[in-house]
Amino acid sequence: MLEGAFALLEELARVEEAGLTRLAAGAGLPKATAHRLLDQLVTLGAVQRRAGRYRMGSRMFRLGQAWQPDTLLRVAARRPLRELATAFDNASVGVSMSEAGRSLLVAGLRGEVDQIRPWRAGLQLPPGCAADILTAATTLGMPPPECYSTKEWKKLTADARARGVAFDYDSVPWASCVAAPVHAPSGEPVGAVGAAVFDGRRLTSIAAAVQRAADMISANLAPGRWHDQVGANSRIVSPPDGGLGAAAGGTGSVTEAADQSPAVTESRAEGGIPRTEES
Repeated sequence: MLEGAFALLEELARVEEAGLTRLAAGAGLPKATAHRLLDQLVTLGAVQRRAGRYRMGSRMFRLGQAWQPDTLLRVAARRPLRELATAFDNASVGVSMSEAGRSLLVAGLRGEVDQIRPWRAGLQLPPGCAADILTAATTLGMPPPECYSTKEWKKLTADARARGVAFDYDSVPWASCVAAPVHAPSGEPVGAVGAAVFDGRRLTSIAAAVQRAADMISANLAPGRWHDQVGANSRIVSPPDGGLGAAAGGTGSVTEAADQSPAVTESRAEGGIPRTEES
C-alpha cells in the first residue's frame, strides 16, 4: 500500500495535475486501487482534489521543506554553475547526486528545459541520464535503464570512463545532456555537474566547460577552499575549438584568471530565459 501511495505521489510530482485514469496508468496501479489510495492521501492533506483532478497537497510542501540536500556541495557549486549558465545561454545546468540508484538534482539554474519539466532542487532526473551513466561507470553491476540495451549501456559507461564526461541523447525525446563527475578530496565521486539542452548538437561545445565546472566544484570541496568558490577571479571559459581538450582526462587547468579570459557577466544574455538559482 505504501509503495503504491508513493508511486502516485511521484506521478503527481511529474505531471503536476491529472485525473484518476492518468495517475493510475502512470503509477502502474489498477484504477480502483489508485482511487482508494488517493482518497486516503486527500484525507491526510498530502493531495488536493478539485473537480475530479488531483495535485500535490500543502502537507507535502511542508514536509518537502525539511529536505536539505548536501549543503557543502550546493555551496561549492554555486559560482561554477552560475558561470557555466552564463557561458552557454539557455542551457539548464545543475549539480546532482545519486540517491537510491537515481540521480537527484541538488541545485540548478533554469534554462530552456524548464519549459518542459520544472528544473528545481529535488527533481529526479530521467533514468539513463548522463549523471546515471557516470554513476554506472564507477558502480559494478548497475543494470541498464529501459531506454538502453545492455550493449548500449556498456558502451556508454566505457566511453564515460575514457572521456571523463558522459553524454545522453536518448533517455528522453525532448532534451540531451552532458555531465561530468564531482569528486570529494578523497577522490570518491560525490555528484555530477550537468547541462541539458533541446538541441543535442550543442553538447560537444558545452562538454569541456561542464568538465571544468565539475573540477572547480571538486576543488571547492577541498578543506579550506569550498567557502570562497576558488576566489573571485576564477572564470569558466568556453574553449574556442569546442573540444574536450585536457579536460576530458581531468588533468587540464580548471580556472583561468579574469584578466586572461573573456569577460563573463553574472546576468543572462538578452533574449535568454531568466535564470533563477534553485536551492
